[in-house]
Amino acid sequence: MLILEIILGISFFATLFTFALSIATFFFPVRESTPDKFLSDYKVYILMPVLNESSVIQDTVERFFNDSYYSYKNNVHLVLIDDRSTDGSTTILQKLNQRFHNFHVIKRKFPIAQHGKGEALNAGIQYVKEYSKWDPDKTIIGVIDADASMSIVDINKMVNVFDQDKELAMAQSRVAMNRANNWLETLQDFEFVVPNSLLQNMRNFFGNAAGAGNGQFFRLNALTAHEPWGNALLEDFEISTRLLIKDKKTTFVPDVLVYQEPVHKVRDFIKQRSRWAQGSLDCLKLLGKKTLSSNLSFMEKLEMILFMCSTLLSLIVIIGNLVSLVTIIFGLAFVNYSAPWWIISTMILGLLLVIFSIIQYYRYINISLLQALGCILYFYVYMLLIIPIVVIAFWNFITGHNSWDKTTHGLKESEE
Repeated sequence: MLILEIILGISFFATLFTFALSIATFFFPVRESTPDKFLSDYKVYILMPVLNESSVIQDTVERFFNDSYYSYKNNVHLVLIDDRSTDGSTTILQKLNQRFHNFHVIKRKFPIAQHGKGEALNAGIQYVKEYSKWDPDKTIIGVIDADASMSIVDINKMVNVFDQDKELAMAQSRVAMNRANNWLETLQDFEFVVPNSLLQNMRNFFGNAAGAGNGQFFRLNALTAHEPWGNALLEDFEISTRLLIKDKKTTFVPDVLVYQEPVHKVRDFIKQRSRWAQGSLDCLKLLGKKTLSSNLSFMEKLEMILFMCSTLLSLIVIIGNLVSLVTIIFGLAFVNYSAPWWIISTMILGLLLVIFSIIQYYRYINISLLQALGCILYFYVYMLLIIPIVVIAFWNFITGHNSWDKTTHGLKESEE
């Protein structure tokens, strides 16, 4: 019984901390809106890693150039890094390369190919450094995945962000899903639009905005290392952490938006998030001590270390809540057990947090009330998926399995 009380106590305090932190994120100020004045003295290079993206890559490239190339006087370039694709993506890129200017294709071969997104991006940045003769201080590097889309207006806003702050090294856009056709896609959109954006707003206040996959932008002269991206499976958080440790400035830009494709099936979702969860452990191993010994403030260090430990914390909260729920149900049904107030409080706090967050999503996206209620129910299914995700992440981390299990893009592929 003592062990059960300890588990439930940990669950209560972990849930209370999560609840307090989540509610606090709603009260941090939002960055002011960004101007979109065209600045002809800047060059933008969008890096896009490609590995077996035949289902989406042609639409992505055509959409990009139809939006940006003819309107903005050749200042925007698209650099695709073909990481030894085997599904016909290479042939598609060859044909596209004959149609568009400011379109660069880097073909990687074995044995250097297919060693993760970070290695592909390093190849892209080396190409830009060799190809571009533009002022590195006015050369902006963007990172967008093959399934994503970002308007030229928002790309141009990012240029203005760097022009406004000459000390800025990295800026991260807000992320949303480009569709929400089922419960899993809807809840991924909710996750990025509400909790992730609020967390980044809080980081902005402290000064440690982090990279978050799609929509990262860098000033070229801030990427001084020969290989700026490392080997962690969470390469976006790793590079922003490395910049922060070097006293470089980062920011989150909430009014600049990149759309990405959500994962359609539970199996693919677990694979993707297991990689992300393992990536946070990678960052803890690689950068935990360096973060603590850096010149960052106490709050910046605390938030970053907590994020690196988020895989473990998530497991504690979920298992503790499940134990709390089973204890209450079993006790009431069979042994006339009177649950302590703090066990019931754990469940109530968790429910209030979910309801409060879904209300914000309802306000932001303007979904129907019925859809919002459905989100509350499905959210618990979504949270249960954390258990296999964390178990797989820990197992892969302990056993040294750190291969890049990339997310499948395109509905057609994901349904096969």
